[in-house]
Amino acid sequence: MFRHRKIASPSLSSAAKGKVLLLIDWDNLFFCLFDMFKTNMQLEHRLKKLIEWVQKDIGELFGGHGFLFAPEHLAFYHQEVCVQNNLKIIVCPKRTLEKEKLNPKTGKLMKEEDTVDETIIWFGRLMMRHPDVKFICLVSGDDDFVPFFEEAGSCNIKRVLAPPTINSLSRSKRLIRLADKHPDTLKKMILMLDAL
Repeated sequence: MFRHRKIASPSLSSAAKGKVLLLIDWDNLFFCLFDMFKTNMQLEHRLKKLIEWVQKDIGELFGGHGFLFAPEHLAFYHQEVCVQNNLKIIVCPKRTLEKEKLNPKTGKLMKEEDTVDETIIWFGRLMMRHPDVKFICLVSGDDDFVPFFEEAGSCNIKRVLAPPTINSLSRSKRLIRLADKHPDTLKKMILMLDAL
């Protein structure tokens, strides 16, 4: 006579949850934490806690790691912190402009423009078409990502938000409104990194 073992099944298995595409806007993360904490920002600790939270509460990281998008001037120390936290660094060089233009955020003329946000959006759009990606976790508070987050929702990708600080969020707080509720807890999937 055979005994049947009862196997406990979690409310949402990793397979049912799908993979999480973790996208980190380095400048938004670093400068917002620096503005709040100065040199005591505990960056390594916050990145470690972020990844633990994503893997414990949301799902397994797509490819087994997150993706950090940074300009060319990313310091060697910060590169090491990223590598130790299993983050793939994608360098986004500045683009030289043919004609100077006004920076809408600073009001100053610029000869080069940052490509980090557009690279994150391009990469995110490309990867959200992968059948294993069911969640996108964005580490930024920048409203430039609102159209991307709206698009992800229309593709049935669950949106997770991890702004560096409450102050890093644009005044409209539109990204917070776009973050989805967790399938189990029905709470918004938001982690404030300054609270870690």
